[in-house]
Amino acid sequence: MPDASADVVRVLDEEPFDDEPPPHAAATTPAPRPASPPEEAALAYRVGDWESFALAHVGASAALLGLVFVVISINLRDIVGSGPLVHRAAEAVVLLGGVLAVATVVLIPSQRKDVLSTELILLAVALFATVLFLQRDAVTQAVDPGRPAPPRTSVPIRRVFGLGTAVLVGITGVTLAAGAGGGLYWLPAAILAAYGGSLTNAWILIIEILR
Repeated sequence: MPDASADVVRVLDEEPFDDEPPPHAAATTPAPRPASPPEEAALAYRVGDWESFALAHVGASAALLGLVFVVISINLRDIVGSGPLVHRAAEAVVLLGGVLAVATVVLIPSQRKDVLSTELILLAVALFATVLFLQRDAVTQAVDPGRPAPPRTSVPIRRVFGLGTAVLVGITGVTLAAGAGGGLYWLPAAILAAYGGSLTNAWILIIEILR
């Protein structure tokens, strides 16, 4: 008569326990998901990965904006007495406000890439039109010798920084929408141009107009 206990041991040896995966578990594991397309996998087109960058520049632009207002208040009498200086002060504020606006829209949670690109393009158009309007007297109005005024050599720098900021923000939006061409990697250049333009204007408003 066969030994029943031996049969039980044989069954237990052949069948796996519930908390142990069967020997063929590796063969039934689902295959990993295919890699995302290059334009989606690249950091330049993953909006969520830029939140820390945008958050840093929300704080930086707000701090610099306060500094610009302090600079304007120091020479307020000289600035308000000159149309070109008023426009230059406004441009310094607008450029930093543009950085604040751009960084804010990047921080909007769960935002689709196409929506962000549209917002950036609209901000670029508005910024370009505003800066161009504020710079109109840089070449059309004669400098009054009796009033403080910025040096004429500052006009090309003002053009490059001011209008260049808007152009770079527009390029960011267009390439982000296209999924090629750099995407959000254009954003640091746009922000640095805005900082450069704003701080150059602030320097002129506090130092150069008194020379």
